[in-house]
Amino acid sequence: MGLLDYFDRLAIVHLPSREDRFRALSRELSRIGIDINDPKVSIPDPPMPETSNGFVSRGVYGSFLSHLDILETAYRDGLDSVWVLEDDAIFSRSFNRQQVRIAQYLRTNKWDQLFIGHSGWKQLPASPTGFLRFSGPFLWAHCYAVHRRIMPRLIEYLRKNMERESGHPDGGKMYIDACYFFFRRFNPELISVVSSPC
Repeated sequence: MGLLDYFDRLAIVHLPSREDRFRALSRELSRIGIDINDPKVSIPDPPMPETSNGFVSRGVYGSFLSHLDILETAYRDGLDSVWVLEDDAIFSRSFNRQQVRIAQYLRTNKWDQLFIGHSGWKQLPASPTGFLRFSGPFLWAHCYAVHRRIMPRLIEYLRKNMERESGHPDGGKMYIDACYFFFRRFNPELISVVSSPC
């Protein structure tokens, strides 16, 4: 059984105009045994904001809204977990072999937020389980998962983030991965788990 068997949904952040990325991600998913047309796979219509709303660009704002919409929809649909992929995700060769172990870890350990892909791999020791609890800074939000336990709190934080000005001490109008870092910092009890090795 693969990782998709564990999660309630795999939601993909994707712009329909990027057919090249759709094809590339289809190949990546197929390589790890996932059909992009599987009923558990969702590719929501992306928000297309007319302005940047104070974010760095319209694209950054649109990406932020896409991630937020995925979380809100998952919570509204009563899901216990959602796996989120951006359409430029690339899986390592070892990922396919590790899927069963990852799913088993998630079934037997409490977790709130999981980052399978991240930029923190150089600063982390290797873990015998393949995962570490880690709340420090790292980039990327192209392959992560969220448990229902924290969805309301995370959604509320992201909503407030859109209302604050950039540079606000509590976070405001940032890239989605930066928002997740601030959210972890302000919620130290959060069980944030990262893959190690990445």
